[in-house]
Amino acid sequence: MAAVAGNQIKKLYSEGSAGEIAVYALRNVTTGDTVDFGPSGTGDFLVLKQAVMIGATVAGSATATVSGTSITIPAGVAGDAIYIMVRGAAAT
Repeated sequence: MAAVAGNQIKKLYSEGSAGEIAVYALRNVTTGDTVDFGPSGTGDFLVLKQAVMIGATVAGSATATVSGTSITIPAGVAGDAIYIMVRGAAAT
């Protein structure tokens, strides 16, 4: 388990003003890794409400655990690339 670094995260899409939805590509992540989408992370959200993951190099989809502005990568991922869609209160 580790915090996912900025060079492992690429924002692909976002929409919304008060509430926002965004899609990110994450590289080289493993089950239990955490990603912060809040002010000390990507800076995109004040609060997260939902997160769902789909594998880019691993088959399947799953709901990620949300805690404040961070998510935890769900089971089944080991050094893989994934896409993750998050929804919550926008920071800007």
